[in-house]
Amino acid sequence: MSMPSAIKKICNKLRASGFEAYVVGGTIRDLIMNRQNSDFDIATSAFPNEIKSVFPNAKPYGNFGTMLVIADGLKVEITPFRNDAPGRKPDYVFGGSIYTDLARRDFTINSIAYDPIDDELIDPFDGIKDIKNGVIKCTGSTRRIWEDPLRAMRAARFQAQLGFSIDASTLYALKSHAKELTGVSQERIRDELTKILTADYNFDGLVTLVITDLMNYIIPELMAGMGVMHSNKPVDVLEHNLIACKVIRNTLPLRLAALLHDISKPETAVNCEEGLRFPKHQIESAAAAREILQRLRFDNKTIKKVVLLIENHMFFYTENSSLADARRLISKVGWENIYNLIDLRVADKIASGFDRVYSPGLKKLIMDIEIIKNEQCGDYQIKDLAVTGEDIMSELGISPGPQVGKILNILLDKVIENPSLNNKAALLEIAKTTLAAEQLT
Repeated sequence: MSMPSAIKKICNKLRASGFEAYVVGGTIRDLIMNRQNSDFDIATSAFPNEIKSVFPNAKPYGNFGTMLVIADGLKVEITPFRNDAPGRKPDYVFGGSIYTDLARRDFTINSIAYDPIDDELIDPFDGIKDIKNGVIKCTGSTRRIWEDPLRAMRAARFQAQLGFSIDASTLYALKSHAKELTGVSQERIRDELTKILTADYNFDGLVTLVITDLMNYIIPELMAGMGVMHSNKPVDVLEHNLIACKVIRNTLPLRLAALLHDISKPETAVNCEEGLRFPKHQIESAAAAREILQRLRFDNKTIKKVVLLIENHMFFYTENSSLADARRLISKVGWENIYNLIDLRVADKIASGFDRVYSPGLKKLIMDIEIIKNEQCGDYQIKDLAVTGEDIMSELGISPGPQVGKILNILLDKVIENPSLNNKAALLEIAKTTLAAEQLT
């Protein structure tokens, strides 16, 4: 197998010191599949203190006695063989052999080792065969998954990343013990969910989470959409959300926004003559998304962006909309998010099965945005005005208070209608007129 020279040198150095050393796990899987992988894992018969003696610059890394070595820019994790009862627990035992170590791993596709010195592959569980057949299967017993319940999500994650199917008995094991996921921290669940969402085959991984009931312990709110049919779409609310997540551009905020954009439709549903309607579902969905993402410990920047996109994804724009309408939309979401909002609208339409994704109104919005780019008025926020609250108070002789904010909002509306007014003299003149009108009334 093609192996970086730095990895061979590390294995050679361990071998020369009297220890066994093998490249293991996902590294080998990815090499067999010709997938890029910048991280390398080595399993060795050396204990942590012995690894340190061979590589003085090695540093402890995570659990299980792993030592981290940086070689030629590569991050190499060196871990002693383990010889304890399988499971994720702190009282692990070093020792055993490469065979006992491989037997503890989650799936056959990850239970392969390679000796780069003797050019020998060790594959006791037919992992290479499963790679060639595109199958995710437990190593040994299906109990392997529930030794660490997060492995259930890892099965869906590998499916999403590799495009593999999941072996029937392994799939059954996911479903029969789905509730075990309640013992896993929200941070670990978030990290696996992130990898699923941003993978090439994310739809397949998400469907596995749904049909195995795992989603009930990740985002149970999504499951409420199962069987809730739209009057104008061929799929239910749940599948609509999953498809939108599948087709949208691959960034984490966009895929989260697509997955959650209609999550509150079931609770906002009302019966009409033509079927179910979901008034103001975008507002409720944005609020629900905030709670879900906070629960899963996503960072505040991601949460803010996702909530903003969901809250505004039902924007109205037609062939007759004006440039001022486009500026108001930019004022709501900012330049940073305006194209993301369009992405979400397009994904929503594709997931709805509509024949015409880019409506005349959406096409006009895109053209209008290009025109507005040249106006140099920022995000059309109060901060982008050529005057400040201090200017208003000084020029008009008024004290701090709600009146200042009211005048600034009026000025912003004037600039949105006519950006050429965004200069200090013009805005102060409008402010004086506004104050005079208020005093007369």
